[in-house]
Amino acid sequence: MVSRLGRHVEIKPGVYWVGVDDRETKLFESLWSLPHGVSYNSYLILGERKVLVDTVKAEYAEELIENINSVIDVKELDYVIVNHLEPDHSGSLPEIVKNA
Repeated sequence: MVSRLGRHVEIKPGVYWVGVDDRETKLFESLWSLPHGVSYNSYLILGERKVLVDTVKAEYAEELIENINSVIDVKELDYVIVNHLEPDHSGSLPEIVKNA
């Protein structure tokens, strides 16, 4: 697996994509072929408060934390919003909480 630690994309001032590209998963929800892999989208919003919107699958928690740390220290997060509890949105939540 290629390491992409510490990667982020600034979408606009104060809004960053800090998600992870998964090139290992071959099927999405065991049904749909993923010939090029899949991206797990996670966003960091910086304003009066620092908010993370969604996490990523548990096995990519370290990469997510490094991506966040490339913008701010993960310990500075005020809130984490999880849109729903499927593992590709919530899987890294325990590691985020442990490191925040």
